[in-house]
Amino acid sequence: MLASAPAPIAPRPAGRWAALGAGLLLAACGTPLSPPAERAPDAPVSLPGVPEAPPAAILRELPAEPLAATPPAPPAPRAGRPRHAMKARPINLSMRCAARDERRHTVQADVDVADGQVRYLRARVAQPKGACEFALPDFEQTRTLPSIELRARNRSGCTLMLWEQGPQVVLAYNNCAAYCQPQTIFTDALPILFDLRVGRCD
Repeated sequence: MLASAPAPIAPRPAGRWAALGAGLLLAACGTPLSPPAERAPDAPVSLPGVPEAPPAAILRELPAEPLAATPPAPPAPRAGRPRHAMKARPINLSMRCAARDERRHTVQADVDVADGQVRYLRARVAQPKGACEFALPDFEQTRTLPSIELRARNRSGCTLMLWEQGPQVVLAYNNCAAYCQPQTIFTDALPILFDLRVGRCD
């Protein structure tokens, strides 16, 4: 009796598995990936005892420096002795001015003060040996009455002061050599006088 031949083994459906794998690969490639979640910006850290940096400010161009001496403001009227103490009032001043004297000392100023609050200030006093310049972003107001006081943010000790003196408003500076170039000329820097009657400064 002849032995029967073994039954043939059916081939594995390799083609079907290959097609299924290719389909899954194409599906994965066609699915857009989700973008990574955005990280929230870190909050600024405030260190105790360290003043915050002032916001960026745009400074206007100062009035042009006069090429010749400008006439001085008229003298202030002579006032009699007041019977009562004068009540301090907030300063209001809005002026752009420039002046020059016979010694070639010049003043260029742009100031805006409303009800004792300094809203804008940039001033430059110069002489043949150098110049000093002050701008509000470098200072913070610490007082309104009886006079305005601005202190340097960098804690250099520089202080700007504004007060009324008859028909004039005075801008003076104390311990501000760091704002002069060279610093040695600060001792010769005179206060700026804003004359409210004629809109001029000296």
